[in-house]
Amino acid sequence: MMSNANDMPPQTTATSCLGRIQSLPAWLFAVGMTATPVALGLANLALLLSLLMAPLAGRWRERWSNLRQHPVFWAALTLYGVIVLGITYTDAPTSDWLLSLNKYLKVGAIGVWLPILMTEPRVRKLALWGFALAMTFVLGSTWANVWWVLPWSETQHTGWGVSHHVFGDYITQNVMMSFFVLLLLIAGQQTYGWRRWLCWSLVLPSIVSITHLSQGRTGLVLVATALLVFAVSMPRRKVAFIAVALAPLTLGLALATSSLMRDRVVQAIGEARQADTDPYSSIGHRLYNQRTTLAMIADAPLIGHGTGAYHTRICEYLDRAEDCHIFHWHPHNQYLFFGVNHGLVGVIAYLGLLAALCVTVWRSESTTWKSLLLGLTALLAVNSLFNSPLWSARESHFFTLMTALLSAQAWVSRRANAAHETI
Repeated sequence: MMSNANDMPPQTTATSCLGRIQSLPAWLFAVGMTATPVALGLANLALLLSLLMAPLAGRWRERWSNLRQHPVFWAALTLYGVIVLGITYTDAPTSDWLLSLNKYLKVGAIGVWLPILMTEPRVRKLALWGFALAMTFVLGSTWANVWWVLPWSETQHTGWGVSHHVFGDYITQNVMMSFFVLLLLIAGQQTYGWRRWLCWSLVLPSIVSITHLSQGRTGLVLVATALLVFAVSMPRRKVAFIAVALAPLTLGLALATSSLMRDRVVQAIGEARQADTDPYSSIGHRLYNQRTTLAMIADAPLIGHGTGAYHTRICEYLDRAEDCHIFHWHPHNQYLFFGVNHGLVGVIAYLGLLAALCVTVWRSESTTWKSLLLGLTALLAVNSLFNSPLWSARESHFFTLMTALLSAQAWVSRRANAAHETI
């Protein structure tokens, strides 16, 4: 006779139900991680519910004992604490400092998601592969854009030699695609048979989607960073040395065969030369941001001007006040952004988060998760030189969620057999 749920002992049924409830915040996190590349609204909803339901995860005394030595936990809370304290001395309008608190909330939420994810190994892997599945859809859509106009794509034109991006903007897509390249390379090393060939077969199309099907120059730098991380993290030193030596040749070949990328590099050089007379071009904008932002930092170097102050105060440092609407959103540099609003304290707090990620990499015994977390850290550090990745919506989703996910996995992988762990 077949048994059913009614035949189960009441205590077993209650325990099973409690376990599902306690895992719900982690599953909602996984939904948010999967949705981030393709459906930002769904990701926002899932992540909000995950935070609201976090108390249901329970076992907080046990979680705290596992968490209190985690460097990323303390670094994330410190950085968000600096942002919160910044509202006590800012002269920014309420709407601006509230916007900053909301934008950077996910940094503080890392401290909530970490202890939840550390006890959910199955959810961690499903969240990572959910992200990979979403990026595979983005990759397929990007290539399909060459021949067909897709209704869900941001770019609505076909053809080779023009830029194609599917969701959000091309910078954000290239950031996530660069990490996807690293994920595919590492997964290809671990798997066998058709899975290995599937992962490796997606590597080149992913790289080409950045170098040949996108107008973004940041993407070229970031995919080079991802390839370099993979090369130096390879277990065999001779193979790693060869890989590092071949990396410049590979990128040189990409530039030689991509007229779109080649034109953008030439354009960047021209914009840099004319930056003094044309601050409105992409490169000119960033260089002008750098000059005006540094001047603003010099007036409040220790604690900055306060949370949200950049949006209004930067207008006082512009050559033309009427350009305020062009330069007031963010300075295209995360380090300078924290420096303006929070001074040296804010910059140190952000560097502390990057350092905490490096410490987590160093302490982990898993080669796999070390490489992924090192790649994420390198992408965040490099991207912060050209953009404001913790401010921009989809980028901040990607970096904060992946930070929580990989930091949790790398931290629990500190055991003797961790080197043999697979994705």
